[in-house]
Amino acid sequence: MALILVIDDDESVLTLFQQFLESNGYAVALAANGREGLVQMHRNNPDLIITDIMMPEMDGLEIIREFRAHHPELPVIAISGGMRAAPINFLPHAKKFGACRAFEKPVALAELLKAVQELLGVAD
Repeated sequence: MALILVIDDDESVLTLFQQFLESNGYAVALAANGREGLVQMHRNNPDLIITDIMMPEMDGLEIIREFRAHHPELPVIAISGGMRAAPINFLPHAKKFGACRAFEKPVALAELLKAVQELLGVAD
C-alpha cells in the first residue's frame, strides 16, 4: 500500500484528504506545517507528497526544494488557496521548484486522485 504524506496547515484539509485517500486504498501520514512535514518524510519514507504552498514555519516552495535536494524521484503535488488572499499565484513557481502537479484549492478530489494514480503508476 502506497504511503502519501499530506502537509497542510488547515486541519479540515488534512482530515478531508486523509479520509478520501484512505477510502481509495492509500495509507496517509499527516503534517500540520513544513517543518513537521520534513520530520514525517524522514520518519515514514512516503511514496508521494501533497503539500500546501502557503504555510507558517516553512512554506511549500521550501519543502519542495528540500525534497528535491534529497529525494529527486519523489513525486510532489502542490496545492494552494493562497491566491484568494494574495495577488501572486505560487503554483507556477511550485512546478519550477519540482512539483509534478499543482492544484488550486478547493481541489477537485477526482482530479487529485487521478494525479495520485498517475504519479504512482497505478492504472485505472
